[in-house]
Amino acid sequence: MTPDEDAMRAAARELIAAGRSFLDAAEALLDDPSATERVVGIVSVIAKQAQRVAADVAKDMTRGPESADEGT
Repeated sequence: MTPDEDAMRAAARELIAAGRSFLDAAEALLDDPSATERVVGIVSVIAKQAQRVAADVAKDMTRGPESADEGT
């Protein structure tokens, strides 16, 4: 077996292990509704913050470079 094949096999095993861990975590969330609510709440907060940042970036991009300098 070549080193490249060994690396690909190792990467595939890591990917499979990560998939198993993800499924275990998902199953744990199904078994604990309060944990699911907490995770959904955290993801919601992150999504709202990402939306605010994206809106600010879009606003800055539409103003142009000369308008951005006026705020400083």
